[in-house]
Amino acid sequence: MKDLLCLTDSGRKIFAEYLQRIRSGGSESPPRDELSREPYSTAFSSAIQVDESTNFSSRIELGEYLHRTFQKSDRNTLLSNYGIWDWLALLWFDNICPLDQGIRKVRETARYILSRDRSDYYRHLILGSWDLYSLYGLYSRLFLNCPPYIHNDWTEQLASRQDIITNKGLIEAVDWLYWDDKRGRPKIGATDRKRQGNIRRLIMVIGQLDLTYDLHAMSADEILLLLPEEFDLWKMYPTK
Repeated sequence: MKDLLCLTDSGRKIFAEYLQRIRSGGSESPPRDELSREPYSTAFSSAIQVDESTNFSSRIELGEYLHRTFQKSDRNTLLSNYGIWDWLALLWFDNICPLDQGIRKVRETARYILSRDRSDYYRHLILGSWDLYSLYGLYSRLFLNCPPYIHNDWTEQLASRQDIITNKGLIEAVDWLYWDDKRGRPKIGATDRKRQGNIRRLIMVIGQLDLTYDLHAMSADEILLLLPEEFDLWKMYPTK
């Protein structure tokens, strides 16, 4: 177990330089030890410990773990402390950027180092997992039912839109429409642009409905009743 730390600006800079070297073909290990001491990191204000050896099988498992770990912490304090999430990304780098035959595929920096642009913060694999799970629990499964290193289309399409991702009733309605309980996965074709009632069509319809209705004040059932007929096939989706 390790005490929770926060990367400082100088620590974030070194982490970013490491990411760039790996993108360029480098094979060195993440600089965890170097960045786990001053001036590259500082202690978090609360006495919280995390398991450095944990291997998460999915982002929902990661989100649930962090939800339990931070359950006594103030949500706004956590959201405003960039260094926590970047230090955790470094600590669990093997989870979110695994070695595959000796090679790591490093994606956009925002997945590992929290962007200062609030419109990009949801792309951070650690913060995003905790944020969605802590908000929606079971209903975060469309977003987090994937390996820890995956930023899936559900997250990109929905979590990027504040008017959608902050609406609890709407997120529950989306889960009701597109999650297959029998198979434990999203319904086949839900992200297919050619299918009627796919997720992108829902986003367009929600934008239109939002002009007339206060969707934030509505339950999942009430939102589902507003949807046009093209979404009926998802409501009646076969589960066997």
